[in-house]
Amino acid sequence: MKIVKRLFLALLVLIFLLVGSAIALPFLFKDKLTALAKEEINRNVQATVDFKGVDLSLLRSFPNFTLELQDYSVSGINEFEGIQLAAGKNLAFTLDLMSVISSTRPVEILSVRLEEPIIHVLVLQDGRANYDIALPADETAEASGAEADYSNVLIQLQEYSINNGQLIYDDRSLDVYVDAQNINHQGAGDFTIDVYDLDTHTEVGALTVQQSGITYLKNARANLDAIFNIEQAISKYNLKDNELKINDLQLTADGFVQLVEDDINMELAFSSPQNDFKSFLSMIPNAYIEGYEDVKADGKFTLAGEVSGTYNGDREEYPGFSIESSITEGNIQYPGLPLGIRNINSQVKVNSPGSDFDDLVVDVPRFAFTLGQNPFQGSFALRTPISDPDVKTTAKGVINLKELAQAFPMEGIQELSGIINADLRADTRLSFIENEQYERVNMDGRLQVNQVNYRSEGLPAVQVKDMQMTFNPQNVSLSNFEAQLGKSDIRAQGTIDNILAYFSPDKTMKGNLKVTSNYFLADEWIPAEEPAAGPAATPPAASTDETAIFDRFDFTLDASIQELVYDVYTIRNGAARGNMTPNRLTVSQLSGQIADSDFNASGVILNVFDYLFADGVLGGNITMDSRMMNLNQFMEEETGTSPGGAESEAYSVIPVPPNIDMTIDANIGKVVYTNMELENVRGKLMIAEQAILVDNVTANGLGGAMAMSGSYDTKDIENPNFRFKYDLQKLDFRQAFSTLNTFQQLAPIGKFITGSFSSTMIMDGSLGSDLMPKLESINAEGFLETLNGLIVGFAPAQAIGEKLNIDYLKNNINIANSRNWFTIKNGTLALQEYDAKVKDIAMKIGGTYNITNKMDLNIKAKIPRKLLEQNAIGAAASSGFNLLQKEASKLGLNIQQGEFVNVLINLAGDIQKPQVGLKLLGTDGESTAADAAKDQVKAEAQKAIDEGKQVVKETTDKAIDSVKTVATQKAEEAKKQLEEQAKKEAEKALGTVVDSTTQKKAEDLLKDATKGEADKIKENLDKWNPFGKKKKDGGN
Repeated sequence: MKIVKRLFLALLVLIFLLVGSAIALPFLFKDKLTALAKEEINRNVQATVDFKGVDLSLLRSFPNFTLELQDYSVSGINEFEGIQLAAGKNLAFTLDLMSVISSTRPVEILSVRLEEPIIHVLVLQDGRANYDIALPADETAEASGAEADYSNVLIQLQEYSINNGQLIYDDRSLDVYVDAQNINHQGAGDFTIDVYDLDTHTEVGALTVQQSGITYLKNARANLDAIFNIEQAISKYNLKDNELKINDLQLTADGFVQLVEDDINMELAFSSPQNDFKSFLSMIPNAYIEGYEDVKADGKFTLAGEVSGTYNGDREEYPGFSIESSITEGNIQYPGLPLGIRNINSQVKVNSPGSDFDDLVVDVPRFAFTLGQNPFQGSFALRTPISDPDVKTTAKGVINLKELAQAFPMEGIQELSGIINADLRADTRLSFIENEQYERVNMDGRLQVNQVNYRSEGLPAVQVKDMQMTFNPQNVSLSNFEAQLGKSDIRAQGTIDNILAYFSPDKTMKGNLKVTSNYFLADEWIPAEEPAAGPAATPPAASTDETAIFDRFDFTLDASIQELVYDVYTIRNGAARGNMTPNRLTVSQLSGQIADSDFNASGVILNVFDYLFADGVLGGNITMDSRMMNLNQFMEEETGTSPGGAESEAYSVIPVPPNIDMTIDANIGKVVYTNMELENVRGKLMIAEQAILVDNVTANGLGGAMAMSGSYDTKDIENPNFRFKYDLQKLDFRQAFSTLNTFQQLAPIGKFITGSFSSTMIMDGSLGSDLMPKLESINAEGFLETLNGLIVGFAPAQAIGEKLNIDYLKNNINIANSRNWFTIKNGTLALQEYDAKVKDIAMKIGGTYNITNKMDLNIKAKIPRKLLEQNAIGAAASSGFNLLQKEASKLGLNIQQGEFVNVLINLAGDIQKPQVGLKLLGTDGESTAADAAKDQVKAEAQKAIDEGKQVVKETTDKAIDSVKTVATQKAEEAKKQLEEQAKKEAEKALGTVVDSTTQKKAEDLLKDATKGEADKIKENLDKWNPFGKKKKDGGN
């Protein structure tokens, strides 16, 4: 009994230890396995690999170990940036426990399980693929310092599985698109031996296959049970027992695939063991409907094919293949539909012996069916499709589209009716047509379409009223095409000169087309833009419903539309003439009228198809002429609230589209932009990188002429910016400052000036949502030259006139021939000091004005004393000469002795309510009178003392006793005399000015004290580059 108790106790202890170990071991080895997983993955891939968590367990697969990577992703880099190659809920590995514990054994992987994986394979047109993420051997060695070492991991797989996966294969080099949803897959085998059987089972819930715009499978169900015999040593995969079922069609295959270096050798044969037509019908897109088991279908079907040879994409070597299929006496009747399709018969043979696709042979000796009471039959044969397509085809019969809709399910189609009548024959080669050997061309017949009506969900109704095509040895002629597309009407005629070029990827179809329309509503056919939900994780894949865009054509186009409506624009009398190929549109005329704006353009537009259907850049060179262009029509209007509370309309930002690199040479008679009108506008516009670059655009307007260069940039649509250089010649002050809002707010004095001016300046800043500059962001520098001008009704000038009691300063101040250097920084105008003269008053003017309507201006004026005196009679004590005398007396000075009085006038505060301050200046016109008088007295006193000392020294040698007395007396007398003289000189100095003949001319302005700052502005004007980037310090 004791033995039993001891055994039972020992068993309990053992269980406890095992359970404890099962719980503890994962935590003990978690860090090791996590580090190992990340190290092994990341050091050997050209991708970004990540996983949010790691789960370790011994209980799930005891006695083995389970490692799970949770929420993992593998994202591309470089050209595949932002594209996920793989992602999933979790990736689980079953590992041999002893190999994990041991420090000397490699970790053995026994099984792999993927939960909800999403695989997106993308192959670009140049063949680069996002799955090619393994580092080359030399890069791996360089990164690690040695050859890649995989000895710490050993793959000993016994099974693997995929649960609820998704695969997208988008191969743009072959124009193949595959989308497989709801994938479940299991595989088992002994991967540890050289030759073993891999037993697999695969289910796909929805399989779509598309190539070159043709959908071969659409949401088909697929199941595959297959056993592969794998010879690892020679990388050979042999098919054994297998069965593939797609919808209702069963297929079996036999053969092998072998990898030999860069080659893929294959010998495969496939066939359908079933021979009923209904199983084949289930493969046709839209034919396999819910409740397909109730479809009545009979007839025979056969399918067999083989693929044999070597595939090597680098040297463009492809295996040969052949396919044979036939349908005999097929009939269909769908439940709920009144009609069926009867007498379906066809034979198809396709054979391609190898890599030269010019050896491809297609034979369809017969295809026929009866729809309602109308039989239709035809044949088709193709030889040498690459070098010289040799086509033999016939088509004869009537198709009633209304009967077709009553016999075959049409998802999403609300109405279908009309008649197609064909009777045509062709037996010729493309070379016969191109060489105009029409006697060797056997082609004739007609194709008629009448009263076709088509309505589907989400699209306007389409009605083809009439289409007539005739076939003859010279060409295929479209004698008439008349249709109603929604609210739009269209008519067309044209010819196709070499229709057989359609069959050769190396040939271009040529022809001409004339299109006319009275009214075309483009909005009906342009899908609405969906709001962006965030950055796309993958590039847009080809839609499984769209057809391939035919891009091998060269057509002469002549189109005219009386009224074309797009968005808020209506183009009238539109015309387009030229030559059109997919990526080159040569325009001889593109003209139209938009409200009161007209345009007539010619030139070349490049990469049209690449821009519309891929990620290409639309380029070209266009010359545009216009009599009138009202740009306000193309600027979106926003309703806002004015400062007074009333609603007003403002213009919003015009975004410049990306992927455009185009040059436009414009010649426009009149341009209207906001409230400005310009004439004879000429120049070059370049659209690139979401910006419009303006190069040497000239125009007449605002009473003069102007030229400008610069840029309007919308890369940051929330904060667009501008950068321009202006050269304005003889503009009218009032027109310019009443039209240009920015000038109004930065230099409001302009609206009080009559006359003309010239200016050169550079300016940059940000634009608001109303397309107006943000004043606080503006930086500018330049100069303004007044050719002639009068300041009329300007409050600050009137205030100065009142303060000095000088009437001619109050109004009609002549400012002709002044040249003013200025800078604007963050919306504050800084006026560099410049010389001016108003009648007899010489001035130096400088200061600042900001966007809050506050000014701080200093005027150093040299006023004739007589002018002040003659206006002093009857004047108030607080103005003019009386005020200045009062200020001088405080300093103990007499301003009546000088010819001129130097005064510093300060203007401050609001420009409408200016504050005027006056200060007396010294003879230099710069220092204050008080400082000047004080300095002069000190200088004269010191001079007297020095002279006295000299007198004392000279008399010392004559007599010691008497000399002291005499020297003292002389020194005192000299001192008093010199002090009196100094006082007189100081008083006289207050009125001294330079003669008017020394007034500086505008051309000599750069020689004064402001030369350094003006030179800097001039240098910036000279070196400004409209296409360069602004430096951080604000330079150019």
